[in-house]
Amino acid sequence: MKIHFIGIGGIGMSGLAKYYLEKGHKITGSDLAFSEITDWFKKQGVKLFMGKHSSENVADDVDLIIYSPAVSEDNLELREAHQLQAKNQKVEILSYPQALGKLTKKHFTIAVTGTHGKSTTTSMIGLLLIKAGLDPTVIVGTKLKEFEDSSCRVGNSKYLVIEACEHFESFLNYYPNIIVLTTI
Repeated sequence: MKIHFIGIGGIGMSGLAKYYLEKGHKITGSDLAFSEITDWFKKQGVKLFMGKHSSENVADDVDLIIYSPAVSEDNLELREAHQLQAKNQKVEILSYPQALGKLTKKHFTIAVTGTHGKSTTTSMIGLLLIKAGLDPTVIVGTKLKEFEDSSCRVGNSKYLVIEACEHFESFLNYYPNIIVLTTI
């Protein structure tokens, strides 16, 4: 599958992009500025479009377009995605929370939410499951040295541990088996 990420340099978006890259999908991405995160993708051979967004960044043969919630509706790449979808109903367009939500349906998901401590708690649960030999996939809102300075660790088991952000009610897109609520 060919996937284009609008806003690939964001911490959540980069984690999801790494997941799909390690699962063997062909990914491309765009972002406004270079960072350590975009440099990592470039080293992996991912085609990146940096700076001002352009409709030309979206390939005609893309299967899925995932965009950051920070991307506005008038973004040129997102508008091009909608035009592609109008021509070809196979093209799927999802926000980051929607795409992560689809992933939660395929796994036994532990979602960590709350006003404080999400990243720390998500990291601790993920590392505990790793130490227990359960080989989880973990997508967290920070880079971890244990994940090679990434926000994602791709495992090969049914377990998925995610940071479930409350911003824009993102967590309403997820289908967890277990919810960890740190604070209200």
